Amino acid sequence: MKTLITSFLFCVVYTGFSQSKELVILDNTSKKPIDLVQVFYPNLDTGSITNADGKVIIPVLENEIIASHINYIEKKLTSDFFKQKDTLFLIPKTNQLDEVVIYNLDLKQKFKAILENSYLKQYATKQIIHKCTYKETFSVNDSLSRLFQTQLDWFSKNSLYKTDIAIDKQNIINLESVDYSKIIGLDNSLASSKAAYVENEIFFQFTHLNLLLELLINLTEDYEIESIQKNENTNNVYFNATLKQDGKIIYNHNNSLVVFDKDYKAIKQLKFNMIYDTDFEDDFSKIYNIPFKKKTESHIMELSFNKLKNGKYSISYHISKLNCTIKTEKNTDRIVSEQSLFVTESRSGKKLKKGNIDFYQPFYKNIPNNLKNNVVKILLTENEKEFLEK
Repeated sequence: MKTLITSFLFCVVYTGFSQSKELVILDNTSKKPIDLVQVFYPNLDTGSITNADGKVIIPVLENEIIASHINYIEKKLTSDFFKQKDTLFLIPKTNQLDEVVIYNLDLKQKFKAILENSYLKQYATKQIIHKCTYKETFSVNDSLSRLFQTQLDWFSKNSLYKTDIAIDKQNIINLESVDYSKIIGLDNSLASSKAAYVENEIFFQFTHLNLLLELLINLTEDYEIESIQKNENTNNVYFNATLKQDGKIIYNHNNSLVVFDKDYKAIKQLKFNMIYDTDFEDDFSKIYNIPFKKKTESHIMELSFNKLKNGKYSISYHISKLNCTIKTEKNTDRIVSEQSLFVTESRSGKKLKKGNIDFYQPFYKNIPNNLKNNVVKILLTENEKEFLEK
């Protein structure tokens, strides 16, 4: 099968209710902020997520709230607690783990069993509309040069990605509003903030778990289990492996993570730490009209799921961070490209008949003329605030 490698980032999401509140979530031991904590109303298929400063904005409703993170003990909050408190402390799971190293676990067989036997039972496979926040950043030599965020509706015909059907026939995107968009040029840098992006066609392929499972089954070899951490409801499996295509090593998994449920019948989260085994490739800049060399160094990708009201798992977020290097005779530039898609609300059984996004154009080049800017719906990090104020 054809391999497609891509990238995404993290952001904080917020749904449009009339009253909302900011909450800070900290580690109970270190008192440091925790990012990527999912804070959601399980009975409403509605939620949000913390940013790098541990902050989140969510609507105030008369329902039970859950704060969940793979490395922390899940916390259930009453509406009264949420209304009265501004800070929440989570306890690390490391205090609760029974770590066991198992060398004879057939990880590939576990992936096959899920894909062949339990996927249709465990995951939402009917048409669904996700309300989402999409965000991307592009940095050169640690300097932010592009920051773009939009609110969108994403229609998915089926959570099973099909390689024989065009991506825009399986998914429809309707851009609702732009929270902010800023692009600047950097002096003495070949890397252009207007040139680098991940194609939407590839981006949305990797929001489908079955495609990733097929890569892990068919193209990934030499599995080595680092450890297995057993919790009450999950089995956290850390592993090393190698992905090959046409006999050539593309990347190596370095202590990647798969979070299974307690019975190994579903995957709740994936986190891939991929180290690329590639050399510099020759390329030519169409913008600056000069030759250069490029190399992908590493890629971190994370896919997480929550259960809908119907008990089926559905995507919660997909994040990615791609690290690259480009060289000319005079300069060497380090590039970090980050993208994300976070789901704030899911409505099953609905259909989005027509979108306003061309899957074959990047988001920031693909904004409808009549689309209005809205009030920013996320909490910015300090670095992002400084960038927007420049």
